[in-house]
Amino acid sequence: MICVQRGLLCALALMTTSTLTVETQMLPAKKHQLFLKCTGERHGPVVVFESGMGNASSDWSKVQPEVAKFTKACSYDRAGLGKSTTDATPGYGPHADTLEEKVEDLHQLLLSAHIAPPYLSVGHSAGGILVRRFALKYPGSVQGMVLVDSAHEEQVWRFIDIDPKVIQGVSLKPEDLRKNGMLPARERSTWHIDIPLIVIQHGRSITGDGLTKAHEAEFEAAMHSMQKDLASRSSQGELRTAEHSGHDIEIEEPEVVAKAIRDIWDKLEAGK
Repeated sequence: MICVQRGLLCALALMTTSTLTVETQMLPAKKHQLFLKCTGERHGPVVVFESGMGNASSDWSKVQPEVAKFTKACSYDRAGLGKSTTDATPGYGPHADTLEEKVEDLHQLLLSAHIAPPYLSVGHSAGGILVRRFALKYPGSVQGMVLVDSAHEEQVWRFIDIDPKVIQGVSLKPEDLRKNGMLPARERSTWHIDIPLIVIQHGRSITGDGLTKAHEAEFEAAMHSMQKDLASRSSQGELRTAEHSGHDIEIEEPEVVAKAIRDIWDKLEAGK
């Protein structure tokens, strides 16, 4: 059916079975129309998925149905990706958006969809930085977190320390790095959060993808060190390894991600 919300048309599709409700919508966020897909019925925190850089909500197609068996789960396409639109104004679009603008897009999307906190945030790759920033900007809204082979705020300068040639086509100006959630050389992340947290790292080497073969072991060691560091940022943090996965764990071993989400959700429900 077609609905009208805040003067804007939005397409709404509902499918209900004995075990699953699926709702897809196009909703306003800033100057964009963002695609949102929610499945399942809410019981406790809503699980909100955040995809990696340049990736769409379809990345969660194997994990979301499993999560929807016990609570409401929502994935979305950031501006200019998947089914979402982006404003055509020069200088404004998915490549020009700062991390803070992406965080605000997500906040506005959840408001438009009337999905109130608390949330259990799940972020893959660069999406991990986004969900961490969201939790800092809206304290108390995120009660649990799962980071899936997440990017780390220090990774650009840590990688350059290993091999300066590894970072290509990216501005290394401090102000540009900060806009994307990265830190300039020698600057350390101060992020901490006292909530249940599970960090899942890849178990199969991913250094063959654009990283110098000569430094493969060093890159792998650095990536695992940063995942361990993220897990240490909460007193309730835990590090797990998806033994058979490369970087895209949610696609290669979705059951590992789904179990981590369920474990966090169970812990939150038990603590009520």
